[in-house]
Amino acid sequence: MQGLQGEAAAAAAELGDVRLPDDIQVIELAGRGSRALTFKAVYQAELVALKIYRPEVAERYRSKHDLNIAVYEMSQNRKFRRNDELFPFSAKPIMVHGHDGQVSLSFIQEFIEGRKLHRLAEEEGGVPFSVLEAGEIIARAGTEAGLPELDLDYRNVLVRRMAGKWIPVIHDFNHVQGVRGGGLGGLFSAKAKTNLQMVKEWSRHAGEPGER
Repeated sequence: MQGLQGEAAAAAAELGDVRLPDDIQVIELAGRGSRALTFKAVYQAELVALKIYRPEVAERYRSKHDLNIAVYEMSQNRKFRRNDELFPFSAKPIMVHGHDGQVSLSFIQEFIEGRKLHRLAEEEGGVPFSVLEAGEIIARAGTEAGLPELDLDYRNVLVRRMAGKWIPVIHDFNHVQGVRGGGLGGLFSAKAKTNLQMVKEWSRHAGEPGER
């Protein structure tokens, strides 16, 4: 990727030869994970999150699960967002690039202007009640929608302010449903947790939760 400096350039170098379509303008690094690096970018005049998958992880999904990780994540994101109850807590899926092997495998999603759940909890002295209440809806409705093992790790959840309340937004959908056993760099958890178990972990930071 041309024109990047500092942390963003170093992050891109981790991925090797990153090739992107000409209509994607990368702005800065937004997040680093074991499966992908996420950049804030502009695509078709819209501010987006550009998730570029680590090549070894993409290959792992192909060989172990016969899945294209980008296509899989977008399909799960769409399934989540199509549900009326889950829609308010979803990031909009936009586009997958890299089908033809001419550009790097990536998934473009709505960029969420928000704060990490655990950072908000540290700053506010606890997790707002509205976030825990929404989490219960996500856990129940997600399971009912056929998404029983959402990645609801509190460190991944973003929270944004809407209508005077803090609302969680789920944006990570590349966890393979029903997977058990170890994997590359923490790719798969040794024991998958239910949505409700994951949401209950949010309240570890809550103390005496109340609306903040």
